Amino acid sequence: MNTNIDPATALQGFATRLRAFSFLLLVLPVAVLSGCATYSASFSRVEDDAAHRNLDSAIKSLDDLNLKGPDELLHHLNKGTLLSLQGNYAESNRHFEEAKREMEHLRAISVTEQAASLMVNDTLKAYEGTPAEQLFVYSYEALNYLQMGNLDDAAVEARQFDVKQGLIAADNKDADYLSGAFVRYLNSMVFEAQGERDDARIEMQKAMQGYKKQDSPFPIPQGLRDDLARIKAGRPAPSEVVMIFHNGLGASVDENNIRVANPSYNPNESKDLMMLSLAVPKFVRRSLPVDHVVLSAGASSATSEVVEDVNDIAEKSFNDRLPAIIARGVARMVAKNVAAKAAKDKVGDNPLFNFVADIATNVSERADTRSWSLLPGNIQMARLPLAPGRYDLTATYYDPYGNVVGTHLFKGVEVRGGRKSFVMDYYFNPPAAPKAPN
Repeated sequence: MNTNIDPATALQGFATRLRAFSFLLLVLPVAVLSGCATYSASFSRVEDDAAHRNLDSAIKSLDDLNLKGPDELLHHLNKGTLLSLQGNYAESNRHFEEAKREMEHLRAISVTEQAASLMVNDTLKAYEGTPAEQLFVYSYEALNYLQMGNLDDAAVEARQFDVKQGLIAADNKDADYLSGAFVRYLNSMVFEAQGERDDARIEMQKAMQGYKKQDSPFPIPQGLRDDLARIKAGRPAPSEVVMIFHNGLGASVDENNIRVANPSYNPNESKDLMMLSLAVPKFVRRSLPVDHVVLSAGASSATSEVVEDVNDIAEKSFNDRLPAIIARGVARMVAKNVAAKAAKDKVGDNPLFNFVADIATNVSERADTRSWSLLPGNIQMARLPLAPGRYDLTATYYDPYGNVVGTHLFKGVEVRGGRKSFVMDYYFNPPAAPKAPN
């Protein structure tokens, strides 16, 4: 037995192997967790409960997901949505305020956090919401205040939205779809109700311009055209009920695994991988269950019109971000492959280590499928003029073939002279069974 081993040499060899194994310590935990369902698949229970109007169960299912750390914003966005649908408006707005604070915090640190997502996968980066999602928060909060009869705070939201939309537009100069046209349409009603007719007119004009710029796949809402013509003519606002309807579940994001050639592949290097596995997010539209809504009170009725195609905005936003996502994924896979090869060289001839390193490199790659899952596919508005009084209103939901798919009764809605009363409802289609990644 050789007893003349230099301790320094032995220690150096041990340190070299330890550094090699640190690569596995970095990616193996993520590779193990990668066997779990993607975010979009794990959220299906929440969506199913909400679609069946079991909102207590939906909230429990959401809480059970324990969305913390990089997913904390998603908890507040979805919890706020469920509480709003449940009629718990004050608690809903508490979560939306938390969401806004989290978004502003993440906006300041997002550049630093990119380092973690570049090394392992994008799911390690804290979710800060797409620009469109950040704008929708303001419409939810304003609607909550309107349903509580709190015009002052709804007006505060409207002014905060104007600032936020300006910042987002400046950061995304080519994204005309981020005009916030629907929210401005809603805000114009808030300002007019506050007696601020000049501000209301300005918001109406901005909403008109926004709808034109974002090239929506639906006409500019007739209700907005009528409002602008009326306020320019100096006529007062009518007394009416305004119904906001959230139609269907918005698009989801799935994972699509593809094989790409390793740009740094060396055919003379046995430990180099010729092909790399790249996980890419895939945009998936979901069907819209309702074509239109008829809101009625006795012989009076009004038919809804689309005021926001949430799916269209989400898809445009996704397509804008996809090239950068793919580029970041390719760079990450190349970096991980280089790190894996360096680790193999340090360990030496160890087939088991080489095998585990290759598996960890590929399996740790996951697409980021996170989104504000409970946003609707589109938003519709029905406006029913009524004389002052108290009414029981019926909303009837029709599919594209003219069949009634559901109804909702709003009891005892008070209508005051020259004022708007706001009601809100939703109809979600249950999620399809999740598919295995390609």
